[in-house]
Amino acid sequence: MPGIFGTNAPLSADLTLLVQILSFILLLLAWVYKAKRKFKIHGSMMSVAVVMHFITFLIVMGPPFVESFSILATNTQQTVVQILLVHAISGALSLILGFYLVVAWTLKMSSIKPCLGRKRIMDATTVLWAISLAFGLATYVALYV
Repeated sequence: MPGIFGTNAPLSADLTLLVQILSFILLLLAWVYKAKRKFKIHGSMMSVAVVMHFITFLIVMGPPFVESFSILATNTQQTVVQILLVHAISGALSLILGFYLVVAWTLKMSSIKPCLGRKRIMDATTVLWAISLAFGLATYVALYV
């Protein structure tokens, strides 16, 4: 049975792709609110995006990655494995940094001052998230299209 997009992907892969794209759109919208100096809305939207990212990792992406890690580690010369590893590493780093930022924001929600000192971490997280999404799309195409 073809997936949502007419590919051979399982429904879980299609739904994960959709959730990850929506999470990144939410991240971009949060950026707009930051520019408008609506920091609580920005922080709330980022929190939702990080939670969505984490849920799809926990339920769909993480288990098969852990199960096949030894196979991936011994086949690093294959292009699809290289794409998957860049996706996994950048995704894990963006998730860890995202959690750090959300927790740090939650602990000092009343003041924006601490956030200003974390701007570089926020920028790095956004870049890593974009890289992860791009390589996630490439992984999807390599495996299912």
